[in-house]
Amino acid sequence: MDRNELIKLIGDVLTKLDVLRGSLLPDDPQRKDLDRLRSRLDLLQSELVQNAFDDGTPEYKKAASEIKAVNDDLRSTIADVNKVADTLEALKAFVGAVDTLVGIVLPLV
Repeated sequence: MDRNELIKLIGDVLTKLDVLRGSLLPDDPQRKDLDRLRSRLDLLQSELVQNAFDDGTPEYKKAASEIKAVNDDLRSTIADVNKVADTLEALKAFVGAVDTLVGIVLPLV
């Protein structure tokens, strides 16, 4: 997965996350967790968009593979409002994987 594919993948997750958040009441504790994770993911995506980095390194490729794998888990739950708890866990793993990748490609951010 190259840089553009990664940024698009994160954007797709953000869009699906917005739909899920919209199905919950604003004071729902799960909504607050989703809001916090969404904000972090948005920040990470912005860092990737605004900064140049090499998407051909072995470290990047390994981290990108991890993101793809976690995204597969996330996709299986994010569309189902009845699986918000599962989605939260998968989303935490996804954000953590993106955070790791950002730390690899943009170590000073």
